[in-house]
Amino acid sequence: MMAGMNRVFSYEKQAPNPYLPNKEWAYRKLQSESNQLHFMAENDFATNGNDGKAMFQNTRWSFGTEWRLGYHDEHGYETETHIGRYIGKNQWFMSFVGFDWRYRKTNGKVETNIFGQTNTKDQRAVLSLGAEYTLPMLVILQGEIFTDGNVRFQLMREDIPISPRFRWAFMINTDKEYMTGLKYIATRNLGISTHYDSDMGIGFGATLNY
Repeated sequence: MMAGMNRVFSYEKQAPNPYLPNKEWAYRKLQSESNQLHFMAENDFATNGNDGKAMFQNTRWSFGTEWRLGYHDEHGYETETHIGRYIGKNQWFMSFVGFDWRYRKTNGKVETNIFGQTNTKDQRAVLSLGAEYTLPMLVILQGEIFTDGNVRFQLMREDIPISPRFRWAFMINTDKEYMTGLKYIATRNLGISTHYDSDMGIGFGATLNY
């Protein structure tokens, strides 16, 4: 209900409902309750690092942050925060502003994205303006332009059902980063997972979600 998944049915020539003496007030009350901010979080404790995300969201607004923390400087540490608003009746499109911070020891190695722009993974703290669109099969296409002039496009989905309990995830972007992983849903709040990350390699662990 708090995620906006409610429906109101009415019929022509329907007799008045004695439990709803004021239908207009009741509908406004339902809409306000179904548009509350709710919290969700997930954290993967793996052998190659700690990945996670946390989000406050309602039917229109999204306030989210995600992190990827390695266990040493070569694997790196990064976090991305986005504040966005869904636009349109079906809410396939969201515009957002963001902040991206990362550090990874590269020993002087210069990396570029597919556009030939220098990819500052070694030390980066930039703001961004972007948008994301939900494609068929619920794949998210995301585009961002950062205050250092870099541009990034990304395709991602994290919950592709393989079976009632197995989920597949993937991510690829124009910074030449990619990820793929599998998760087995053990309980409502616990999963057993494995994933491969282009920065941190392969890892195995447990995922907690709320």
